[in-house]
Amino acid sequence: MKNLYHAVDWEKESFPEYQDLKFLIFFALFFPVLRFILDRFVFQALAKRMIFGKNAVVNINGREERKKINKFKESAWKFVYFLSAELLALSVTCNEPWFTDSRYFWAGPGDLVWPNLKMKLKLKLLYMYAGGFYLYSIFATLYWETRRSDFAAQIIHHLTTVSLIVLSYVYGFARIGSVVLALHDGSDVFMEIAKMSKYSGFDLIADIFFSLFALAFTSLRIICYPFWIIRSTCYELPFVLDMEKERTTGIILYFVFNALLMCLLVLHLFWFKIILRMVKNQILSRGHITDDVREDSESDDEHED
Repeated sequence: MKNLYHAVDWEKESFPEYQDLKFLIFFALFFPVLRFILDRFVFQALAKRMIFGKNAVVNINGREERKKINKFKESAWKFVYFLSAELLALSVTCNEPWFTDSRYFWAGPGDLVWPNLKMKLKLKLLYMYAGGFYLYSIFATLYWETRRSDFAAQIIHHLTTVSLIVLSYVYGFARIGSVVLALHDGSDVFMEIAKMSKYSGFDLIADIFFSLFALAFTSLRIICYPFWIIRSTCYELPFVLDMEKERTTGIILYFVFNALLMCLLVLHLFWFKIILRMVKNQILSRGHITDDVREDSESDDEHED
């Protein structure tokens, strides 16, 4: 496997093509298969042990027991994805010039200028990996996972994210898109650890990781995202827009992408309000987090695995 990885030239550059999107479909089909396998052979046993103890006899057909196990498995799966996606995003972006200088989102190296920008193979992999996950997540949110009070926001988020990934891949926004992915996935790692700890009764660990999640979410999604990403798409992109060659298409793309990015920001602010409520509850309960205020809204229609 290691030899296979090194046999591929991940630094090779080429222009994006529509046919590349077949790999996005591959990952969208791959993720539910992988999750099913992990659920059955890893997460189920891990959930029973962490929640109920090593030698406990558990009635997994009981409603409350099944509910706790399903929630733990959801968080375990999301932790695996978000950790892998964040590590991949950082490995792809951290050594690129645009990771520290937003002007390189739109130009360079050499005389390359948006939208005619080449992509390294590793950047294409990141895009297909993330795009496949969020396409699968639409199905998972509708039919697989516990339905929470922010269900509609989750669906809008996944649809917006898939649209951004596909359109940005095709139309030359992949550099800035890779940083958006890096900003988003990091805080979710802390959130899923906090949830698993809460379900398992490790309140101190849950409190610590929820605090880390709140700090990461605020700094990455509420501060960095609008003042780094959206600032660049709004104010730096027009400087490289060729009004002779790309007048109509460029203007349309400018408004479409900024509208989608703004949609994500509105969702961030919606979830930030929820986080502030949880922080308030944590302070009132002397440092301990209470249940997720987004917790399941269904009564008897809980989704089964």
